[in-house]
Amino acid sequence: MPDATPTPTDASPDASPTRVDALVVGAGISGIHQLWELRGKGLRTVLLEAGSGVGGVWFWNRYPGARFDSESYTYGYFFSPEILEEWTWSEEYAGQPETERYLNFVADRLDLRKDMRFDARVVSAHWQEDERVWEVTTATGEVYLTTYLVTALGILSKPAFPRVPGLEDFQGEWHHTGTWPVADVDVRGKRVAVIGTGSSGVQVIPFLAKDAASLTVFQRTANWATPINNFAIDDARAADLRERIQEIYTRTQETPGGAIHAPMTESSLALSDEERRAVWDRLYDAPGMAFVLGNFRDVALSREANGHLTAYLTERIRERVKDPRTAALLTPDDHGFGQKRPPLENGYYEVFNEPHVRLVSTVEDPLVRYTPTGLETAIESHDFDVIVIATGFVAVTGSYESIDIRGTGGRTLQEHWVDGPHTFLGMQAAGFPNLFLVGGPQSSAGIIPRVTETQATWVANCVAHLRDRGLSRIETTEAAEQEWHEHVLSGIEGTLQEDASGWAFGTNVGDGRQRAYLLYAGGQPQYRERIAESAEAGYKGFELS
Repeated sequence: MPDATPTPTDASPDASPTRVDALVVGAGISGIHQLWELRGKGLRTVLLEAGSGVGGVWFWNRYPGARFDSESYTYGYFFSPEILEEWTWSEEYAGQPETERYLNFVADRLDLRKDMRFDARVVSAHWQEDERVWEVTTATGEVYLTTYLVTALGILSKPAFPRVPGLEDFQGEWHHTGTWPVADVDVRGKRVAVIGTGSSGVQVIPFLAKDAASLTVFQRTANWATPINNFAIDDARAADLRERIQEIYTRTQETPGGAIHAPMTESSLALSDEERRAVWDRLYDAPGMAFVLGNFRDVALSREANGHLTAYLTERIRERVKDPRTAALLTPDDHGFGQKRPPLENGYYEVFNEPHVRLVSTVEDPLVRYTPTGLETAIESHDFDVIVIATGFVAVTGSYESIDIRGTGGRTLQEHWVDGPHTFLGMQAAGFPNLFLVGGPQSSAGIIPRVTETQATWVANCVAHLRDRGLSRIETTEAAEQEWHEHVLSGIEGTLQEDASGWAFGTNVGDGRQRAYLLYAGGQPQYRERIAESAEAGYKGFELS
């Protein structure tokens, strides 16, 4: 698997470290908010970003079709009245270009760039106990000493590659959807391959099919996908949204996933087949995540209920895909609806009715190697001009694996997480003082900015609490970490997630890592309650000194 993680270059021996109170890693939507919060507390803060601009996942994932699957106005910031008043979304589910423009607008409007350093990939962060600082080094050899280190790395940031050899031998053009180039990728009249049919594959495939001379899709695992039903926001709707924005925000604070949708408490099993179908027809035609987040609660708990739902979706796939064998390949047989995050699609299934599009199951015909002219499978060789790798990410913990993070005694974070991540409140790991994880493991699920806005405020208040009391060190305990770990696992007990797989468990990578639940299923209201309880009790679960 290609590894683009850089190593530090030789720094000038005369260069002095830059000293700051707080350092944020990552200029995505969470890091931007964290910088704003820390600066508001009067802390000397710097933000380091590996890319050349703001945006995080919305900077790197610029492939055709990349867009929100949450309503634009529920994903953006709510903390700034100026931003709410001055920005108007053009679509219910904004595409990547608009989202990137939005985050640049925020950075400029709030004058945040003066504290941001771009093209500054962090390669190491070592705790210095004697000085009680983190020594942070970038790929270009710059060194920062900071009392508090906040990682805002994103849960879907480190690209995952198929475990197939020979990519360096391919003489054509290849791109990973997670590191798409700024310049347009021209596929007009070309033979194109796409590896992967997860969210990014589902989004990019219809766009590539429009221009490619031929498109071959290599699929390991089919996913349940439902229509996004996107639409433009006209002036009247924009005015209505602005009028109701606080009402909308309140709604996001009340639902488990931080969305405007909440599951129905009514049992689907109590309804007739016709009644269930009427509800599912309505949800299938509704915008966005309504089908996922606004469905019957029992489809996440009962195999019987979920079976009725997957039978319904199987029928819809068969209606949309003409060839029965192709429809069968596009229908998952290894998981129920919701056991993996279902992608939202726009004409995805109809693509496979086109004569120049072919679907290859890598279960039936495994990938063997890349060749100078394309790909070789167990059965045949394929020639391509362009290969698009849409195999997702080493989710949640992947970005942490790209940084050499060492806590007390020189112990690495990877060693601490060898059996899966262990944290307290998803905010800190034992043995790593003054390191805060924003949007990290065991805290995030649903609409991520609705989680990380809570965390960013909590971190800033915590650091101010320490400063105001003449304290300079905070570290969680192993006992608190274990208690939180058990609480996190209890959130999926009795649900169909107990035996699920996919990126939320780290099983998509295929590198032999131990299956571990990486997210938080307790719901955002409960999460906010738990971290508030700790703060109100003098940061219970942490040792302050």
